[in-house]
Amino acid sequence: MNGIATQDDPPLISALVCTCSRDRSVANTVSSILANTYPNFELIVVDQSKGIETQDALTPFAADRRLTYLKSATIGKGNALNVGLRETKGAIIAITDDDCTVPADWLTAFASIFAANARIAVAFCCVEAGEHDREAGFVPVYVRPGERLLTSMHDARDVHGMGAGIAVRRSMIEDIGGFDPMFGPGSRFPSGDDRDVGIRALVAGYYIYETSSITVKHFGFRTWQQGKSLARRDFLAIGAAYSKLLRCGYIGLAYIPAWEFAKYALWPPIRDLLHLRQPQGLVRMSAFLEGFIKGLRTPLDRTTLRFVDKEQESSIPLKVSSSES
Repeated sequence: MNGIATQDDPPLISALVCTCSRDRSVANTVSSILANTYPNFELIVVDQSKGIETQDALTPFAADRRLTYLKSATIGKGNALNVGLRETKGAIIAITDDDCTVPADWLTAFASIFAANARIAVAFCCVEAGEHDREAGFVPVYVRPGERLLTSMHDARDVHGMGAGIAVRRSMIEDIGGFDPMFGPGSRFPSGDDRDVGIRALVAGYYIYETSSITVKHFGFRTWQQGKSLARRDFLAIGAAYSKLLRCGYIGLAYIPAWEFAKYALWPPIRDLLHLRQPQGLVRMSAFLEGFIKGLRTPLDRTTLRFVDKEQESSIPLKVSSSES
């Protein structure tokens, strides 16, 4: 915290970073967040690393009262997000990854979005690639051409923002039982924590806002060979996230996973065949179907659309009764 708040101070915003064995890059992330110009914020870092390298890397910031460092024995980003959620105090929680840097007005921009519309519960900003060798590989990005507001369950098909640049309203995330512990790197479904929370927010009647006015810089470089495993990871999680809709009786939304599968998994290899090229993207098809089937078999709280992790439960207490199936 940055001192004693007064009535004239703007609302407290919490920044949250989950990290695991990225001591060099997370120090840059923390430095960029602490350089934000928003006058009333805290920063929570949840560290799932086994060693002390990350703690050592953050030692230069230890004197900053806005920073809280938490060592956690949990596994997976979904669990780490819930650990951080319990520790944060702000009504708005801004989240980025441990291989990103944020601009100085990042928190101010998110604060303005949430202040403008009380129905907005999730906001995504742009994520651009940091400097890298474009011939050797790529950096995952998400760049919006303009502003967009998603307001209905049918808009779930358009939730494509990245967890590297997301903010959530505390009242919403508590209402839906916290982040899903089964999603995110290190989890059963090792991606999709961002998409999952967006879909669940829409189903619960909240709005999503996507802005092009602010951009996080991402340094998560992957070689072209690593791109295949990244695609498998992402589509495994996408399939699992969409399985929830059918399991919870949203039959009218069945076209959304079908559309997603056809557009992003099925059509690319067909297009390659039509152009007499070796088909690419077959891994997306198999991963999507595998994730969908695994999602159908994973215990689910139907009220919150949240998978139940029986082996490692670290979410905030649910505000509603659980209905496991």
